[in-house]
Amino acid sequence: MTWVKLNLRWVWMLPLLVSWLLGACTPRVTAENARRAFRPLDELRIADTVTLVGMGEATHGNAEFVSLRREVLELLVTRYGFRAFAIEGDFGGGQVVNRYVLEGVGTAEDAARAIGFAIYRTQEMAELIEWMRQYNQAAAPEARIHFYGFDMQRYDNNINGLTAYLEQVDPDAVAGCRQALADLNDETVFDQQVDKVRAGLQAIQKIRADLQANKAAYIAASSEEAFDLADQFAASIEENATLRSGQGNYSQLRDTYMAEKVSWILKFEQRAGRGKVMIAGHNGHIEKSAAAAQYRSMGSRLSETYGAQYYAIGADFLESTFNSADAASGERKQFSVKNRSALNRAFQAAGMETACLEMSAALENDALRPLVTRKQAVSAIGDSFSAWNAYLPLFYSLQMVPAEAFDAMIFVRSAHPTTLLPQ
Repeated sequence: MTWVKLNLRWVWMLPLLVSWLLGACTPRVTAENARRAFRPLDELRIADTVTLVGMGEATHGNAEFVSLRREVLELLVTRYGFRAFAIEGDFGGGQVVNRYVLEGVGTAEDAARAIGFAIYRTQEMAELIEWMRQYNQAAAPEARIHFYGFDMQRYDNNINGLTAYLEQVDPDAVAGCRQALADLNDETVFDQQVDKVRAGLQAIQKIRADLQANKAAYIAASSEEAFDLADQFAASIEENATLRSGQGNYSQLRDTYMAEKVSWILKFEQRAGRGKVMIAGHNGHIEKSAAAAQYRSMGSRLSETYGAQYYAIGADFLESTFNSADAASGERKQFSVKNRSALNRAFQAAGMETACLEMSAALENDALRPLVTRKQAVSAIGDSFSAWNAYLPLFYSLQMVPAEAFDAMIFVRSAHPTTLLPQ
């Protein structure tokens, strides 16, 4: 009886294991067939009607995916007129980065740290930010790139942004605002008492209501753009407090909020006359097919809203050594894994270090069509990992139908860890 109970606990994994084994046993695609479809990244083409491009990453801790993110951004800016970049990071911290790339306030390294997540405190992220700063210095004002975060899991920079606005339009409200939100802070964001979070949630809801009640006067003392930005700082505080107050499924609610924030960014940019946005985040958030069982992805929500205007790019590797937080200790360590899915092995057959596969081209390729139209193990490693996870790809991948999840994918033969910035 004990043996049966122990084994029944693992029954749910059998379909995943069978799917992975079937993929591993698929005959190899020939080099000739692979080279017809896998192309250099600079040959990526998107329709002029696309206004939102999402780029996924197979891990949060590989240097190559940050570098490729910059290459895609440069292509979108120079070839397609994109003028905004948004990342899976804190909204308020993103505005600190925005001040650097537009005005040169601070340093690229400090800007990377301000995003709020350890995954971005890297030399590669600082280099991407610095590239944006250098581009903006040479560009006309209307052609400059703006930076955003579309996540809401930090407080401090959002509170700072909100109170800085109140200092301008209603100085008497600042002290009360800070006092009401004192228990919502980055220092205790992960372990704050639930009753204090709920009190803070009620406080920020009242502050947002007061903002709306005074909207006309506040806009008259500032601008509509400044008011909308201040309200979005407040929205991010409210969303984070809601996530941490125990209301609803955390992952489901977070992806809902992220999709809403991306939509806000796109509309905000369009009102400013720019209007095309690139977003970057984990494969599981960017993909369009809602492959994860536990929640509906941000990308699937964006696809539903924007249809063909949303173009999703996934990423994968044959082998990777990456930085991640150890699930047991929380210490940042390096882990190594391989993903020999049938689609990854087809990329390997092309003989390239890095390549892009557009799904439209794959669907026209007799050898690749069967691979992109059935489930593949697509690497999807978050910012927590255990050494035992490395034993099977099903522990660090999502089963996706590539042609349903993405419009294109970028493949890397060997991915290396990011370089962490000093604390």
